[in-house]
Amino acid sequence: MGIKQVIKRSDKFVRAEIILSALAVAIPQVAMSQASALEEVIVTAERRAQDAQDVPLALTIIDGSAISPAGISSISDVALKTPNLTYTQFNIGEPQLFLRGLGTTIDSAGADPTVSVFIDDVYVGRSAGATSDLYDLERIEVLRGPQGTLYGRNVTGGAISIVTKKPSREYQAKLGATAGNYGLTIFRGLIDGPLGENMAGNLSFSKRDRNGYAYSNISGQGLDDADNLSLRGKLLWDISDNTEVLLGFDYSTDDTNGRCRDLTKLDNPADEQNAGGAFTGVLKQVKVDTNSEDPRTCALTIEQYAERDVFGLSARVQMELANDLSLTSITAYRELEYSWLQELGGMDSPPNLLSVEDNEGDDADQFSQEFRLTHDGDRLFWVAGAYYFKENVDRFANVPIAFGPGSPVAPGALLDRSWLQSATNTSMALFGQVVWSMTDALDLTLGGRQTWDEKEMDNAYSSSPGNEVYNFKGLEKSWNEFTPRVTVDWKVSDDHMLFATWSKGYKSGVFISQNTSAQLAETPLEPEEATNMEVGAKTRWLDNRLQFNITYFDLENENQQLFRLENFTLVSENFGTESSGIELDFIAAVGENLTVSGMYASLDAEIVGGQFTGNTAPRSPDYKYSLAANYNAVLGDGSMLDFEASASYSDNWYMEATNQGVSFMDDYTVVDASVRYTSSGGKWDITVWGKNLSDELVTSHSIVSSFGGSVELFAPPRTYGLTANYSFN
Repeated sequence: MGIKQVIKRSDKFVRAEIILSALAVAIPQVAMSQASALEEVIVTAERRAQDAQDVPLALTIIDGSAISPAGISSISDVALKTPNLTYTQFNIGEPQLFLRGLGTTIDSAGADPTVSVFIDDVYVGRSAGATSDLYDLERIEVLRGPQGTLYGRNVTGGAISIVTKKPSREYQAKLGATAGNYGLTIFRGLIDGPLGENMAGNLSFSKRDRNGYAYSNISGQGLDDADNLSLRGKLLWDISDNTEVLLGFDYSTDDTNGRCRDLTKLDNPADEQNAGGAFTGVLKQVKVDTNSEDPRTCALTIEQYAERDVFGLSARVQMELANDLSLTSITAYRELEYSWLQELGGMDSPPNLLSVEDNEGDDADQFSQEFRLTHDGDRLFWVAGAYYFKENVDRFANVPIAFGPGSPVAPGALLDRSWLQSATNTSMALFGQVVWSMTDALDLTLGGRQTWDEKEMDNAYSSSPGNEVYNFKGLEKSWNEFTPRVTVDWKVSDDHMLFATWSKGYKSGVFISQNTSAQLAETPLEPEEATNMEVGAKTRWLDNRLQFNITYFDLENENQQLFRLENFTLVSENFGTESSGIELDFIAAVGENLTVSGMYASLDAEIVGGQFTGNTAPRSPDYKYSLAANYNAVLGDGSMLDFEASASYSDNWYMEATNQGVSFMDDYTVVDASVRYTSSGGKWDITVWGKNLSDELVTSHSIVSSFGGSVELFAPPRTYGLTANYSFN
């Protein structure tokens, strides 16, 4: 280990010690308070209802009350609050999640996420189908680390479980409206309640519109706008005393104008691996975004669009059998369609170097069926099940590159590339997990999952109209893997638990897309295999006025699936990754009306094996932390004021495994705050809120360009607004 690495690791531990010392100082202050005990948070991460503090897993829980325009409104907001979770999005169809240094950038028709999203226990096969507007949820559970037993499919990095609200037996109806800068308007509504003696149902909607916060000074088009409609409904039917059926649907549609994608960092020298040298010298002399110093301003010449439609149906049957047995059946169908036409801005502005357009899309449908048999006894809890998944995906990509008369390379030439893929992805699994309470204080968990995956694909590429390079029919490959888990947890007391876990995760291989090589196009990447070891503690202090959790993990992942742009070609390949770190979170009731919470995470993630050995793994900041405070004041008439503020910090990181200077992302801090007034009786409330109040320039995605520099996209600037809600019950 070199001197730089030693210093780097030392710095991380010093920062951890500072955080822990601050908490140690705060504890006596909490002890002197008259605060009430913290409320219990019930989760289902282990397929049974448990207090989150009793689950021997590294968990981040976001309560439904925090999910609003003023707080959590998207998975990108979830990432700010979750240790070692990063979220990037290049366009509407390519959100990318990385957790503990593990994630994927592959966008093939056969590609699978490394950090998977589940909606009411239903696996969402396409990442683009899981990033809709978040509203009216029960909670979000983020399970950090491989979840290869109960979740199984493609969770080498972790799982995000979104739990929506079940129908209530009491009538309620709510309406809400939001107005904010950049022309933001949101209308939300909910109706919920009984539909008869044995039935209840709910229906909710969200309509979000916003003008773009980016701008094209060539076409005049506002960019990065929002136009979303989301619907969700459920029907709960008690067939008998021991049988319950829950039917659900969800629908979401987006019709936007795409993102501002422009070349940046042209002052950085071209990397040896970057083919942009011929362009870089010219581009440095060109003010790409004429007459603008705003990095969110683009020089686009075409009218862009980005569209997405998501639809889902589910049926959950719960039967209580004899002898503490229960049977759960989850049947689900989901559809996803998205497409976009976007331009790399600034290249065709004077001196007319070149024009680059990107037209891509997916049309996918999936069916899944899961059966679970559960036994909940005094000393023994076990779950056994079977899982089936089938997905059909049609994907296209067309990327024409027109070299203008001012181009230093092939002036006047047209390179028109098109790819077509059609894939069928099938997965089956048998799984089981048993929790044995060996004593009142000591539990042993043993689990395993056997997975069989098969992928079939047609894969074609042409470099220009009529010039077919390859056209493969019936490519096929199968994989199978067993993923075990062993966990020991020791309840030192009613308030303190220690746990240790060894587990594995697995993700199948993939036929890659947008490759110009026939040999590589018919050769799949190897499957990912993650091995994780972690130890942790979950603790309560001061009569449960303080909860403090800490986890150390050591994770190895073979064959992580990534792509990068090199010499005008997408290069997809496997990398080995090793990562380790510390994650901690706390929540403290400081006084009768004040609650403080926060998290801290350190991460040391490296590439192992191949040409980039020793490089920092992509999307892996060395550390991140957040701190939030909520103060609740009860006024004389029974009404309430809630003050909330939070700050989330992320260290700098590299977007790509190459660790080129142009892929280096600066650190950032995001500050949010809100004030809510709730009327006496709770019939209505009004909130004034602001997000990214310091107007931090945060990079949401970047890709190293073959033309020099990088194509960089930015997260929203400072936004603020007012939200009002009214309850009719």
